[in-house]
Amino acid sequence: MISWVIQYQAAFIWIGLMSVVTFLLGLLIVPLVIIRLPEDYFIFRKTNDHEIFVLGGLRTLFLILKNLMGVLLFCFGVLMLFLPGPGLLVMAIGLVLADVPGKRSIIGRLLRVESLRAVINGFRARQGRPPLKFED
Repeated sequence: MISWVIQYQAAFIWIGLMSVVTFLLGLLIVPLVIIRLPEDYFIFRKTNDHEIFVLGGLRTLFLILKNLMGVLLFCFGVLMLFLPGPGLLVMAIGLVLADVPGKRSIIGRLLRVESLRAVINGFRARQGRPPLKFED
């Protein structure tokens, strides 16, 4: 057993480092996104999916960066399901940022978890922000 641990020592170090990084990213990014969301963000309305094709270069660059951040947060959230950190919450925020097909239904399923809603709205209340409204 000890020889097996020594053999995969580098892998254990990388896993430990990723655990610390994802935990710290969750502590830094999640509160910022939760505070900045408008209270009616989860009231789903029809959007114009073709908007990206008529935007200027700077806006398109912003959308690309926003989607990249959303995908990274979603991936970190999946990792946090197995490592320390708020996995479901980070996955939900990653989906909120990313413009991917089917995200609304996935976010809706995630936010049916009442304890997740309570955590989000409790944090917003401490920051003086109104609670988020959800479709039910």
